[in-house]
Amino acid sequence: MKWFLMLLIFVSGIYYMVTQHKQETRKKEMIELAKKDQLKTLEEPPLPAKTERLYLMKFSLQTIKTLRGLTQDANEKVRFAAAELLWQLQDESAPAVIRSMFENETEQVVKKQLIDMLSKDKSKLSLALLGEALKDYDRETRLQAIEAIGNFCSKEAIVSLNKALEDYDEEVRLKSLEAVNRIRRDIEAHKEQQLREIENKPLFRIE
Repeated sequence: MKWFLMLLIFVSGIYYMVTQHKQETRKKEMIELAKKDQLKTLEEPPLPAKTERLYLMKFSLQTIKTLRGLTQDANEKVRFAAAELLWQLQDESAPAVIRSMFENETEQVVKKQLIDMLSKDKSKLSLALLGEALKDYDRETRLQAIEAIGNFCSKEAIVSLNKALEDYDEEVRLKSLEAVNRIRRDIEAHKEQQLREIENKPLFRIE
């Protein structure tokens, strides 16, 4: 009888250990599946179509027309100030005006100011306009545009640098490669941060 009880206890212990092992294995599988589902959603932060502002003062049509005309003023400071105000007001003509200024502006300082202005928005529209600056004949303008695009944490920014990677100027090509690498690192760092948040977040909640 004593041996029978010991055998029964032994068998029960083995059964308990096997059951626990199966439960632990199943739990790990569920956790891994949950993590994989969450990892599928990991992406670089999307660029907004444009920067939304909570409140925009309405200007009269005549004032807007005057501002548009001032973007062709003889004074470079006036040209930039008018373009900046149109951009801040989200005037529908602002993208075309800025694109035209990149094509026709003779003062490098104005183009630099435009690039600095666009780089603050981090939107698809500002990225597209910065891409226009990559076509500029002035080498410094192209380099400044590359530097600005390199601060966008998005695969779209890498795509926009394709033209610069084929530039005839070797420094432009080099700066483009450095910008692509910087964007890649920023995207990976963002994903790593998301992974850490997933790992620290409880996957299951007992109600």
